[in-house]
Amino acid sequence: MQIKPYRIGYRTLKTALGMTLAVILSRLIGLDNYASSAILVVLCIKDTRVKSFEAAIYRFVACFIAILIGSVFFTYLGSTPIILGIMVLLFIPVTVMIGVQEGIVTSCVIILHLYMAKTIDMNVVVNEILLLVIGIGIALIMNMFMPSLDYKLNNYKRKIEDDFILITFIYSQCLQDPNKKINVPSFDIVSENIRKAKSLAFREVKNHFVRNENSYYHYFDMREEQLTLLKRMKKLIESMQHSQHAHHLCSQLLLEVSQNVQGNDYSLMRLHNLYDIKIKLQSIELPKTHQELESIAALFQLLNEVEEYLLIKSQFGSLKK
Repeated sequence: MQIKPYRIGYRTLKTALGMTLAVILSRLIGLDNYASSAILVVLCIKDTRVKSFEAAIYRFVACFIAILIGSVFFTYLGSTPIILGIMVLLFIPVTVMIGVQEGIVTSCVIILHLYMAKTIDMNVVVNEILLLVIGIGIALIMNMFMPSLDYKLNNYKRKIEDDFILITFIYSQCLQDPNKKINVPSFDIVSENIRKAKSLAFREVKNHFVRNENSYYHYFDMREEQLTLLKRMKKLIESMQHSQHAHHLCSQLLLEVSQNVQGNDYSLMRLHNLYDIKIKLQSIELPKTHQELESIAALFQLLNEVEEYLLIKSQFGSLKK
């Protein structure tokens, strides 16, 4: 078992503050079982605003059903452990049927309040509803304060771009010298960074009720497609055992790509250079050896991969923040 460093996160801070406010307010109003409002705060504070809002709705609906069923059962059948068990046996499938099973735990707290009540009248019902309103309401207010994820997303963007710059630069150098070892950053690490960045970008979307997409997500998705092409380029360059003028032209192209990874308008210019290289290759001398033939064939395939790499970026356009 590994002990992690002690850290107070933003969500922890909101939970602590929300619980405190819920208990104070419920006590000031004079509600019975006022501490239970804190449980609602804990259960309704989520990672995103949308999740918190959904959790609040599910719990409120489930608890309202629990109040109705509990009032009928305990009033007319009595408050006994057997009746409690039968009621829960019926209540849980009902919440699953209507899709609010996320509120089962909260509802059980309300059910136990009704079970322990001497008599169930309008005062008890109003008490439980106010507990719900205070607990869920404060949780929603707490979740309105969400830290911006732009800083973390930009960090991932810079980290991934730095890796892309290094990879394409090394490819450029290796085309100049086929015997040079292709020592690029781990593709697995780059892929994991992209996966984490996409997950963070998707979470940012869920912090907005009216936004259903995020430019960062599409950006990292674009980089993921390009990474697949970079992997294929590596295999092609490794298969080249001979270098000639055509390889030097492609080397210059990849050098320009590496110098403009962060730019949003480089793709069309590089595509123009790529097509110019393809035209020049039509007039080169035919390979004289099998080794030269394999190298030039791999080079043509490499140009196709670079072309697709640039087309993906040109179709994406610019990152809208």
